[in-house]
Amino acid sequence: MGRAVGRLCASPARGRARRRRVARGGGPAVSRAAAATHLWVDGRPADLALLSTLQTNYGHLSTMQVRGGAVQGFERHVSRLQSANLALFGRALPAARIRSELAAALQAAAIDDATLRVSVGAPDVAAVERGDAVEVVLLVALSPPRTAPTTPQRLQSCRCVRPLAHLKHLATLPLLHARRVARAAGFDDALLVDAADQVTEGALWNIGFVDADGGIVWPEGDALRGVTEGLLRAGLDAAGCAQRVASIPRSACSAFRSAFACNSSGLWPLASVDGRAFAGDPAVPDVLQAILAAVPWDPLGR
Repeated sequence: MGRAVGRLCASPARGRARRRRVARGGGPAVSRAAAATHLWVDGRPADLALLSTLQTNYGHLSTMQVRGGAVQGFERHVSRLQSANLALFGRALPAARIRSELAAALQAAAIDDATLRVSVGAPDVAAVERGDAVEVVLLVALSPPRTAPTTPQRLQSCRCVRPLAHLKHLATLPLLHARRVARAAGFDDALLVDAADQVTEGALWNIGFVDADGGIVWPEGDALRGVTEGLLRAGLDAAGCAQRVASIPRSACSAFRSAFACNSSGLWPLASVDGRAFAGDPAVPDVLQAILAAVPWDPLGR
């Protein structure tokens, strides 16, 4: 497996990482959280006619947690959307438009806290099929806020590699089916492995391992490198902490001290793979929790 880079380190100071919600009149503000799912396009409720034109699995998306009208790692979400739009639709997607449409949806819905999923598609399906550069629509879904699981999750492995794995695209049926099969078998979630039985990613999240020395190990292979994984890797680099990328056979998972999962909901511990527990206690390293807590929250309506 790959060579470790950096040093083992303690948790960084949390300092200014915390968000403080303050009402305009002073004192703590009341949270306005989404209680159901709302769909918006350009600050207006999405109509059925437009939704019907977007009923294909050709498109891309990004999902983020909004707290107090702000998002962690927002520029990374923007970069993801922009690169996917060029790849799938052949047209630039301005950062200002992304921010404006997401902020407009939150403002119109009078919501501060939510799970925000922005899906990008093209109503002109014929133009897409011709290979033209096409205009796109941003469909913003606001649903109740999500947090990471607190109970260590038991994983069932599944041989599955997403096509165009580097893009966060709309073709999620294999991922959701893998999760469904795992849960029907009594597990909590699915761990994806490739044709060579190498670990790549989780059903809708990234996975990292902790080796015997406390270093972080990320699996290599075809996978979607998520925003939260990117934030953690950058934070580990900045702190000079040991991390590496390596091939991880499914059969070698239980040799690691522990493992964790991450996505926009946060970080959570993993208990086992195919019934085989990790060598140590299931826990997320404190340094990772501190790195994520230290990431600033970017107000969408700035």
